[in-house]
Amino acid sequence: MTTNKGIPDRLLPMLAVPAEPFDSSDFLFEIKWDGLRCLAFLTDRTRLQSRNQSDITLQYPELWETHRLLRTKDTILDGEIIVLAEGAPSFFQLQSRMRSKTERSIRAGMRNHPVIYVLFDLLYLEGRSLLDLPFQQRRAYLENLYTPSPHLLLSECFPEHGRSLFAQVKKAGLEGLVGKDRNSLYFPGKRSPVWRKCRVTKSDHFLICGYTTNPKGRADLSALVIAAKDREDNLVSFGLVGAGLSQAEIDHVLRLLKPRIIKECPLSHQPGPSIQKAVWVKPELVCEVEYLELTPDRHLRHPLYRGLRPEVSPEECRIS
Repeated sequence: MTTNKGIPDRLLPMLAVPAEPFDSSDFLFEIKWDGLRCLAFLTDRTRLQSRNQSDITLQYPELWETHRLLRTKDTILDGEIIVLAEGAPSFFQLQSRMRSKTERSIRAGMRNHPVIYVLFDLLYLEGRSLLDLPFQQRRAYLENLYTPSPHLLLSECFPEHGRSLFAQVKKAGLEGLVGKDRNSLYFPGKRSPVWRKCRVTKSDHFLICGYTTNPKGRADLSALVIAAKDREDNLVSFGLVGAGLSQAEIDHVLRLLKPRIIKECPLSHQPGPSIQKAVWVKPELVCEVEYLELTPDRHLRHPLYRGLRPEVSPEECRIS
């Protein structure tokens, strides 16, 4: 453990690999929270950082006093910002908070969609690095530090029985669970099998590279053309996604896409018949899409748009 005082200005969060539900006495399991990954830097104030290292502090005033609530300085927390709707996390409602930039919209969001910061790891404590400590030891420090409040929640860990917990999570309509090796160290910015995420449905990040219209239906935008990079860096189409797009979300996405319209198709191959007449855009915006399975011809079965993911880099949109 490093004993030098002070904490880094920025830190990338550790990431998990996809996995099927499993049991293991070496692992602790917790709910996979459907929200916005966030590191909290506690000094003489609280500073919030998204997964891509953007400062998101101003958007979540409910969390500004975290350093006072936990009575600690030079400390870094890892967790997820969520909004609850009928007792379950709602990424749809969290999106309105993620878009809020003006003081008026932020205050309205606090009233209508208050956030909770779910804590699940402790990376620095009073200036000491805990990155090289086992996960269960970091958790013990976190549990001693945690103070309940309306906007702070400690994610509960369950030992060994990942399959039965997954069944409960699925029945409750939650996103999935994460298994973490009790002895796992914390690897900033790395995706490691010592952390494994088990999702009720599959979900991935895709680049938006165009959109289609339908004169007989949604004339402004009927579906998004989504793509991801393969191992050779080719931008490959994964078809269309239209389900899950409300009119409010369409209006928001179009405002972002129209300045990015281009004449040439950005895909690395000839587009299929369903997207040949698409409006093409620079592949810069990332969205999350939920689906049942990936077909052999690289299409998603029953895709469902889950929202934009501005915290995710376009370079992360890769599917082998």
